[in-house]
Amino acid sequence: MEKITPQEFQRLIRSCQVLEKDGHGEKVLRRHDGIIIKIFRRKRLLSSALLYPYAQRFSRNALKLCALDIPTVRVVKCGHCPEPARDLVWYQPVEGVTLRDYARQNSLEPMMASFGAFIAELHEGGVLFRSLHWGNVIVQADGSFGLIDIADLRCGRRALSVKQRQRNFHHLLRYKEDRSQFFELIDLFCQGYAERSGFADETCRQWLVAATESGQDKGRP
Repeated sequence: MEKITPQEFQRLIRSCQVLEKDGHGEKVLRRHDGIIIKIFRRKRLLSSALLYPYAQRFSRNALKLCALDIPTVRVVKCGHCPEPARDLVWYQPVEGVTLRDYARQNSLEPMMASFGAFIAELHEGGVLFRSLHWGNVIVQADGSFGLIDIADLRCGRRALSVKQRQRNFHHLLRYKEDRSQFFELIDLFCQGYAERSGFADETCRQWLVAATESGQDKGRP
């Protein structure tokens, strides 16, 4: 990882457009050439991030998704600043809009079966994306899908188990806004998922319904 001095970190903040920040500081920046810089803060003194920084996890996951032909960001480099203690990753974004923003302006009916097939492709490929929600799925110009914000992701050697799929469906539908269109088109999603995964349509439907009945419900993204 590239070493970033505190002075270089502050110059970076001043030279970029801030896309996201919270009470602890900037979280996402955009450089003048379109490169995105994601900034990770270690939330606990004793954390696995001390040995394996989130920026490196992010970079590793991008490579694994590319190996599976799943569209995602292309990492340019990673860096570390000691003060404030931050890990950074520079990457080229996936072109398109988030599924959530797309759904606010368009009907999802023409692409819902394809979306189901895309989620099945992740599950069959052993991809457990814990941050799988509509704000982290990108709809590209050709209607295909990609993933962003991929630090919290694991790629296994085998397809996901039934329990992992059910849990991941809960991640997918955790927000009320995302569910509003989804359940009107659930049959199309299940058809696409079933064709790609080999599970029956009705099995997929049961998992999805159960996913919305368990766990914490989040109202707004």
